Amino acid sequence: MFTEEQVNDALAEIRKPDIASWELFSQVANFKVFRRSVSGTALKEYKVLGTFPDLPVRYLLRAYTDLDLRKTWDKNMTSWKPLPNHRLHFVAKFPWPLCPRDYVYELRVQEFKDGVVCINGNSVVDESMPSSSGMVRVDEFRQDVVIQPTEDGNGCHIWFGYFDDPKGNIPTSIINWAAKSGVPAFLNSLRSAGRGLMQKEINEGVNEKAPSAAPTTQPMATEC
Repeated sequence: MFTEEQVNDALAEIRKPDIASWELFSQVANFKVFRRSVSGTALKEYKVLGTFPDLPVRYLLRAYTDLDLRKTWDKNMTSWKPLPNHRLHFVAKFPWPLCPRDYVYELRVQEFKDGVVCINGNSVVDESMPSSSGMVRVDEFRQDVVIQPTEDGNGCHIWFGYFDDPKGNIPTSIINWAAKSGVPAFLNSLRSAGRGLMQKEINEGVNEKAPSAAPTTQPMATEC
């Protein structure tokens, strides 16, 4: 999980990115994608900085962490299963002819002051979920998301860090293509899902500013 100092560093980066060791990999509306090499490997880690000016924090949070909902909008998600201790099993599609990848990781959600929310996912070993034939188990995985409300409360700023080792001899061209096309598609789908939740509440007459209960499908813990 993130400390308050790590969250503050992420928030500072949203406004003034630390790009000393990073390269600008791609850019889409309101977002920049950076990457850098992981020392001693041929792998890359990524960070995405940007803003959804029309998507409040709580709708983004639910669209991202409610995995039953996510399955309806994330085209790369095949399935998921909740496990004890805030853990989950997640299966993702990879481009043909590559095998699907599966992940076992711990998912935590923390709340900080001023409405800031942090999501952390880290790979773990869980004896109750051994690897399966036909899939490649990703043993090294990390995702960190810091979400801050915009000043008007109508949107949110996002800092997103990601790393995984997908294993296998995957050509660099496929990895680059997947990252360049996949990140914009993911962001667009995430925004559409969150906006859909917001519109549904408006149509049902729910107060947009009212707090919402966490969906029962979320394998998450909220900590202050």
